[in-house]
Amino acid sequence: MPAASSVDRVRRALLLGAPLALVAPLIGGCTTELSPAQRASALNDRLSAGDRAGFVALFASDPGSQSLAERVFANLNATGAGVAGTDADHLQVSWHLPREPMVVSMAAVAIDRGAIANLTSASTGTEWLGDPLVIDTMDGGVLATVTAEQATRWGEAVHDGLAALRRARPQALAMPDPLVVLVPRDLAAFARYAGVGASGTAAVTVVPGTAASESVRVVVNPDAPIEGAAATITHEAVHAGMRSPRLTGTPGWLIEGTAEALTAQAHPSVAAANDTLVRAALARGFPTTLPDVASGDPTSYALAQVAVQAMVTQVGWTAVLAEAQARTSASGTISDARVLQWYRDELNRRR
Repeated sequence: MPAASSVDRVRRALLLGAPLALVAPLIGGCTTELSPAQRASALNDRLSAGDRAGFVALFASDPGSQSLAERVFANLNATGAGVAGTDADHLQVSWHLPREPMVVSMAAVAIDRGAIANLTSASTGTEWLGDPLVIDTMDGGVLATVTAEQATRWGEAVHDGLAALRRARPQALAMPDPLVVLVPRDLAAFARYAGVGASGTAAVTVVPGTAASESVRVVVNPDAPIEGAAATITHEAVHAGMRSPRLTGTPGWLIEGTAEALTAQAHPSVAAANDTLVRAALARGFPTTLPDVASGDPTSYALAQVAVQAMVTQVGWTAVLAEAQARTSASGTISDARVLQWYRDELNRRR
């Protein structure tokens, strides 16, 4: 290809301000199609500049692709979002809900004749692909829902659940600031976060997107009954404060027992219900091991609550919360054998 003349260079300088769909043939000399890295960079640049027309021009011209482009731009514009390419088939999008730490998400890219024909979720945390969310900010919390009806239904629960935890929490437990709560559109969307058994799960606390995300987010089952929802939020807020999804080496009985113990302390109805479950369990036999909470069975959570409360009686909340963190790095100082003895002593007292 001959060297560019001075006229060519002027034309190129002028075209740099045009939408990238027009500039694309000039990038890389004779190239007629953007490489994956160039495409990601172009999306990021147009998004950062607030250039809606330039952003949309990178998508295919059919109505579906154009509608997707408009929706994605509207969701990500002015949020500090960033786009990067990871390979030919994926985009990495860093974004967040209001006041939320950064979420790093992945989307699969379909290309048609050099333009983006479709984007589909390749991780959780890709709500930016969907319709705009209804955002409700409150003291200590951010609630994101798909509909105004969901916002009304869950807004009070988030407010009351946080208020209850503030009254009950030990000083050593940091309050999540903010507690980010997402209510997805339907059970299928919730199942992407909750996995197997989603229909029987009220809520989960997760790291959305990839492991590189900074956020810890509570995701609520949109089909969960509103009765008891404030207690559910309190339980999940404890997990968010502990950053439980990051405690991969900490036993489940300690993580869930901590959340359940503080929830019972904050909600007398939970304390009463769990006491009934514990008494029924003791009537069936005396436990010889620490509780296994893997199944999510309410009785196992109630027994885990007893185990943690027995620990608190012996060493206090500060030591218990520190132990939960230390167990992940195998540096805990309170052995299971000691906890088991304290737990069995407490169960004996309740007989």
